[in-house]
Amino acid sequence: MKSLMIIADGLGGRPGDVDGRTCLQVAETPEIDDLLSRRGSAGLMDPIKPGIRPGSDTAHLSLFGYDPYEYYTGRGVFEAAGIGMEVTENDVCFRTNFATLDSDGKISDRRAGRISEGQDELEKALSDLKSKKYPEVEVRFKRSTEHRGALCFAGPDLGGNVTPTDPHELGIRMPKAKGRDEKSERTADILNEVTDEASEILQNHPLNMERKEMGKLPANAIMARGAATYPDLPLVKERYGISASVVAAGALYIGVARIIGMEFKQAEGATGTVDSNILNKVKLALKQLEKGQDLVFLHFKGTDNASHDHDAEGKINFIEKIDRTFGWLNDNVDWDRTHLSFAGDHTTPIKYGGHVADPVPAMLAGPNVRKDRVEVFDEFSCANGGLGRFSGNLLPITLGYSNQLKKFGA
Repeated sequence: MKSLMIIADGLGGRPGDVDGRTCLQVAETPEIDDLLSRRGSAGLMDPIKPGIRPGSDTAHLSLFGYDPYEYYTGRGVFEAAGIGMEVTENDVCFRTNFATLDSDGKISDRRAGRISEGQDELEKALSDLKSKKYPEVEVRFKRSTEHRGALCFAGPDLGGNVTPTDPHELGIRMPKAKGRDEKSERTADILNEVTDEASEILQNHPLNMERKEMGKLPANAIMARGAATYPDLPLVKERYGISASVVAAGALYIGVARIIGMEFKQAEGATGTVDSNILNKVKLALKQLEKGQDLVFLHFKGTDNASHDHDAEGKINFIEKIDRTFGWLNDNVDWDRTHLSFAGDHTTPIKYGGHVADPVPAMLAGPNVRKDRVEVFDEFSCANGGLGRFSGNLLPITLGYSNQLKKFGA
């Protein structure tokens, strides 16, 4: 049998999203509801476990069946791997943002207005970043989607226990990184040195001069967080005995999947934002199953983008966009030999605009699923489903229905 695992990032919400209802309740989702009512069972899932507020990185490790308390070293390495940087055990990596500093050097926007053009020029300008204090350490920067990027240091005696330079606050100066041990202090020194150098380069870059003339926010700084060394993660082939592909656009999700041995496939028009061509992603996922992959992990990012922007209408529209792709799935999946799981990786309420610990709706559909009586996919209806309330492990649960799991014990 085949398995398809679909995650809508930040899917879950709270009643305060839209006049006492969540965005998922307000959205019209006839295709998802139809699949659930005819072939599925629903439940609520704590991405890690109850009361734990998940990051997207730790949540996905948990959903894939890897205990983040055992395996997580930080976000940066996943971001770097996700955008195609070669990462080894000698690297310490950071997730970065292009950001905007005002004339007083204070943070006025953490995402440089979600910059959407010219990032290649900025990456090229930062290609010669280096540490004068530690010239033996290689410094590499690569941009990702919108404001996102990754920064990696490779060399001797580096540590990943480094505080971020992204404070997640506005109106303050960018803090200096600090290391919590000797090797990490060395890494923090390099990060501070490189951050200052990057700001000097970006402040007067022609692209930023042009952006200011056009009334746009300049991308005149990079902020770093998620310091990470390479994690010792077993591959899915070793852990589950399967072959797998990932179809996604966000670097973080591609990176987590790549490091556990999934093969990345790029869908045309996939952007990792609300304008992404997610139907092409769905079609590519099914093509991978047809070509012989046991599992495809499919990720949609737009729901989370809208949530972080406090955009209820945008989130509702993207949920309905997902629903239309489910209409194509309903007609094209081989339901005699395929199991599908669908859930969020965390709850991101519109008013709060950040991740919270609330459980997310989840469903399983396919020939071996014990169908329950739930006919509507939302946070409240799924609480009455046959899957009950469970923590993480969505991937192994999906594989279990497809008879793809190794036996534990004799």
